[in-house]
Amino acid sequence: MKSQQEGKDMATTRTEVTNVIQIIVFVPISIPVDERATFEQALGEFLFGFDRVRPELQEDLTAAGVDINHLAMLSRNPQIGVCPSPGALEFVPTDHLAEVCKRHGIDLTSGGSVQLGFKYDTYHGGGQPPSDALEIKLKLPRVVLQEAEASSDLVEDIVRALFGDCQLAEPAKAYLRAHGVDLKEVAARNVDRLGGPKVPFTSRVNPEVHSYLSEQGFNVDQLGRFDVNAMAVVNAGVSWTKATCC
Repeated sequence: MKSQQEGKDMATTRTEVTNVIQIIVFVPISIPVDERATFEQALGEFLFGFDRVRPELQEDLTAAGVDINHLAMLSRNPQIGVCPSPGALEFVPTDHLAEVCKRHGIDLTSGGSVQLGFKYDTYHGGGQPPSDALEIKLKLPRVVLQEAEASSDLVEDIVRALFGDCQLAEPAKAYLRAHGVDLKEVAARNVDRLGGPKVPFTSRVNPEVHSYLSEQGFNVDQLGRFDVNAMAVVNAGVSWTKATCC
């Protein structure tokens, strides 16, 4: 996935049509209309971000011999090198998902689109959003949806390919292990710095984005999971898209 592209027509070839996934986020807070573009940009970074160690723990990590800059580099999701676009977020399938795509002629290396839209009025009628989750719906290619309806594992595979697994990348974990660092122990020593025992020791966004979302009332620390439903039809405007090359 690469830079934002608004209004790009992805229906010109069969590959583009079958490789389109639409993500609809049900926003659990009230956002003024004139603030929504900035909010959506920040929320997109949250959704597609990678987990990194919080800056509040850097002092302890440095004392243990950890190079913070090197740890940050290792925390980025490793690239497998099939995307020609520099810095693209790769859609890496599991064996099961790759088999389904191959069976239906979906080429994961030839391009596609992930379209991100937002619904701001879902909870205005008195409905209560989940206290610890962000509700999301996926509009999948119909041939994939038919298989996903028969297999919850396939939906989980797609969610993991899109959003990661909310864990530090394996190279970062290995680097910390080599220094004898247990992040749980480090976090326990820095509860006050983190802001409480329930605050995770990693974040999916940088401190500036985290601060902005918090100011808007969107507590990223509170949303411990994504509640995702797959469906064929979604009625919501597409705010922007990310192109996928694999």
